[in-house]
Amino acid sequence: MDPGVVTGSEDVGVLATAAGAPCVFWLLGGADPASFADATAVEEIPAKMLELPSNHSPMYAPEIVPTLDIGVAALVAAARKWLSEG
Repeated sequence: MDPGVVTGSEDVGVLATAAGAPCVFWLLGGADPASFADATAVEEIPAKMLELPSNHSPMYAPEIVPTLDIGVAALVAAARKWLSEG
């Protein structure tokens, strides 16, 4: 699903290029699944997402479990793949 326009770091790519380092920007969902329980169609999900605080909001509070576990597993898998190709 395309999340549409999201906030990010405008200079992260510039810094990575200047350092000669690879760079990736991942979006991992961290919302409580209950927030989407009354969505009856995939098309309703973006509207539900707009109701939730974004990562720049003081109200942002991702569900630690399983968000942290999934994020760490994704990072480890990507690092192992990248390092094995080096």
